[in-house]
Amino acid sequence: NWTPYDSCVAFKMAEFLFTCNQMSAGQIDTLLNLWASTLIKHQDTPPFSSHRDLYNTIDMTPLGGVTWENFLMTYNGVRPAENVPPWMTSTYEVWFHDPHLLIHNMLANPDFDGDVKNTT
Repeated sequence: NWTPYDSCVAFKMAEFLFTCNQMSAGQIDTLLNLWASTLIKHQDTPPFSSHRDLYNTIDMTPLGGVTWENFLMTYNGVRPAENVPPWMTSTYEVWFHDPHLLIHNMLANPDFDGDVKNTT
């Protein structure tokens, strides 16, 4: 079961494009469009319809029951009197998983039993 991916190929493609290659959104769309053009004669489609579909699937990937959290962040430091850079006035949304819960789940995973060495 590769949920939320449709297949092993979809999972491996997401892993390659997002993690290994870190391909841009535009390049992902180009690749998927080229791939789709080769599959038309087979009445088939690539594992993802666009970079947005890929990203949404990645975001739905379960991570040991640890939910996504977020916060907003803005720059609060000194700003120049003129020509303030846009990043100094923008608000940024930061998404993350609680690292404590991630590590807890990793250490509780029976697949790692006997593989983690605790040296004190």
